[in-house]
Amino acid sequence: MANGTHKWVWALLPALLAAGAAAQAQQYDRYRDDGYNDGPVRCESIKGRTQQCPIEGRARLVRQLSGTQCIEGDNWGQARNGVWVTRGCRAEFVAEGRRPSHGNGNGWGNNGGGWGNGGRGQVISCDSNDNRMRRCNVSIRREARLIRQTSRSACVEGRTWGWNRDGVWVNGGCRAEFEIR
Repeated sequence: MANGTHKWVWALLPALLAAGAAAQAQQYDRYRDDGYNDGPVRCESIKGRTQQCPIEGRARLVRQLSGTQCIEGDNWGQARNGVWVTRGCRAEFVAEGRRPSHGNGNGWGNNGGGWGNGGRGQVISCDSNDNRMRRCNVSIRREARLIRQTSRSACVEGRTWGWNRDGVWVNGGCRAEFEIR
């Protein structure tokens, strides 16, 4: 009986591996379907070491892989020609500027929009306490950008934070400082 079970497991193993690969491919294809030209770039800090990974455009964290929280400006950030991670942050990133703009002020696809040109906009804090949705009302003329995450919970634009012309919203425990323009 045990020998028959082993044959069954070995016969089923290729199908299981193919299903896992298909699920992984679906995950990557989702970003292409959403308008990104390239799939995510995996960047990993192994043994706490700093790693830099090439990516064209402003990096957006789309999936955290590590048990260590990846906090922008703390253990990951934008580099000249890519993204850097350190102190155990392992995540997948996409290039924000590679996504076509929808023109609806939701912050997606803005390729930087003049960030880092020396002129700062208004900085506000917005906190999701007890994982509850919170709206921070502020007039936004051009854009909002996360500049410093203060929570252990990941702040991922479009998932746990976003914006429109009337302000910034946060959810799922995301707490951060945002630059408003």
